[in-house]
Amino acid sequence: MFVHDRHREIVDRLARRPRWTVTQLQREMRVSRSTLRRDLLELEERGDVVRVHGGVVHRDFLQGEPTFDRRGKQGVAAKRAIGAAAAAIVADNASVYLDAGTTSLEVGRRLLLRPDVKLFTHSLRLAADAASSDAPASVVLVGGEVRKVSQAVVGALTLDWLKQLRFDVAFVAASGVTAEGVSTTELSEAGVKQAIADRAAKVVLVADAAKWDAPAAVRFAAWRRFDTWVVDAAVPRAARAAAEAAGVKVIVAKEG
Repeated sequence: MFVHDRHREIVDRLARRPRWTVTQLQREMRVSRSTLRRDLLELEERGDVVRVHGGVVHRDFLQGEPTFDRRGKQGVAAKRAIGAAAAAIVADNASVYLDAGTTSLEVGRRLLLRPDVKLFTHSLRLAADAASSDAPASVVLVGGEVRKVSQAVVGALTLDWLKQLRFDVAFVAASGVTAEGVSTTELSEAGVKQAIADRAAKVVLVADAAKWDAPAAVRFAAWRRFDTWVVDAAVPRAARAAAEAAGVKVIVAKEG
């Protein structure tokens, strides 16, 4: 592989998953450690990446939490496949909670087309989709404080709303997934996710494989908290094993 091809592949990988260790990149790209380090040094000098201890991050990663729109552009095909597979497991006449992540939005967009389900969410984007379409599903937007970066409502009022509700199934998104459990970027988001899981008879994690081994700041649940994980076909063997060891059913969504 030529130098410019390796550089493009590294940048493309970081666009899909913003943080990699040197070991992970070396294994995926099948190049020597010295070659990879030279490539990363050149990319850093160009301003395309930022080298950190033991790895490398996308240049945007250190600019704070990525916006909803920026996250929505990452792994689009995988998220749509997960959305379709997750929506398909919802039973007739179910009450469904949808988290405010970009992947759960794909689940919600499909469920909006079903007149038999009742949807609850704190996602402003899903509520906007419902309000601007003729979709037949019934939608309840939970109240709270608007958090612009995630296009969600959060806070004490949201938690109070959730105490009054029960759901047949809840779809919960995550920013990071490891063998220890799942994580998100911010405490208020973590609190809402935990409350959602507490109010649902069945809890489904919807997170693409790029989230594996890339933990976010706040872990909000161990694997045992979930009944099912819907993930795309790129899921690593270790990730699937971690989920299944905790009794979580893994559904692999096929793109297309």
